[in-house]
Amino acid sequence: MTFRELALKSLYRHKIRNFLSLLGILSSVAVLYAILSFNKSFTNNLNDELNKTGVHFMVVSAGCPHEVASLVLHGAVIPKFLQPEIKNKLEEKLEGKYDILSPMLVFQIPNIQKQRIDLIYGLEMDNIKHLKPWWKISGKIPQNNNEVLLGYEIADHDKIKIGDKYRIKDEKDYIVTGIIEKTSSKDDAFIYVPLSEAQLISGQKNGITAVGVKLKKSEALNETIDILSREIPGIQIVTINQILTSISTLASGARVLSLSVVAIAILISTIGILNVILMTVFERTQELGMMRAIGASKTDIFRIIIEESIILTTTGGFLGIVFALLLSKVIEKFIKSFMPYVPQGDLVVFDPLLGFFCFIFAILLGIIAGFYPAFRATKISPIQAIKG
Repeated sequence: MTFRELALKSLYRHKIRNFLSLLGILSSVAVLYAILSFNKSFTNNLNDELNKTGVHFMVVSAGCPHEVASLVLHGAVIPKFLQPEIKNKLEEKLEGKYDILSPMLVFQIPNIQKQRIDLIYGLEMDNIKHLKPWWKISGKIPQNNNEVLLGYEIADHDKIKIGDKYRIKDEKDYIVTGIIEKTSSKDDAFIYVPLSEAQLISGQKNGITAVGVKLKKSEALNETIDILSREIPGIQIVTINQILTSISTLASGARVLSLSVVAIAILISTIGILNVILMTVFERTQELGMMRAIGASKTDIFRIIIEESIILTTTGGFLGIVFALLLSKVIEKFIKSFMPYVPQGDLVVFDPLLGFFCFIFAILLGIIAGFYPAFRATKISPIQAIKG
């Protein structure tokens, strides 16, 4: 009988105890894999999302840069407006230097008929493909002031189809020309209308919340920002890189918390495995002593106990990775609930390298947890064990 067979036989004799230990390992590795995968995907997806916005910087009213990130990426409602003349000043200062200068107006308005608050996002419709290139739209982008584009959540909740009418502010019906496919973000909850119509609905004549700018020459970015900041008072300019840094800083606290949870879970699992294997050694004192008496070396005894621990942790590790992938959507939803901002895309995904790391980690966990019990087993005296 091989060492592995002996180890499996011993583990099988204490099914319930070892099963509970297996669950602890499974949970620890699942959480570890999910958090590491989430953190890796978070950074990659955030970079992709920011790079796809099609603008180099955002001009907003002086305030919090975190609000700017939410605005440019997912249309957060910010109760601050730029002065009406800001757009003209930007066009004047940037004459011939920009490819895109996209003003937008984001606000909320009561919808008495639906008994809720509608979120309105006004922008120049020709700029949608530059600002939201990841969107998939059924139908077409509105071209006239009596047309709107609906987010998935609005259309799904009200059972609205392309060609239907949607009433805003209980005053005017708009034709729904397009519906955005589900993005699983705040984008799904907005009603998108031409900027001029949004200004009319809000009562903010020429009002805008922000202006997105893409320069013809990106190398002139810093110089341009310095000029605008100096010559146009009352504005704040935030670059895409600054947004990335700002969001990453906000998210780092949540990441530290989540990794702390993983560390505690791993520590508890390690102690649990050590306790289970150690109890098994105490219960098998006579058996191990008899094995020593018939010729088993200390190395043989050590190896059997270590095998038991490694089998337990590697099985739990493998199942933990599978478990994390199967419940990826549930895990993502849970983590997103306490993250200040989360980019688009799947965040808990299969990663061979990450899976290999977690599997090796499980093996090391087994060796560490089984070392002391295995060492303790080698100290059993054959004569004393046989005498009982």
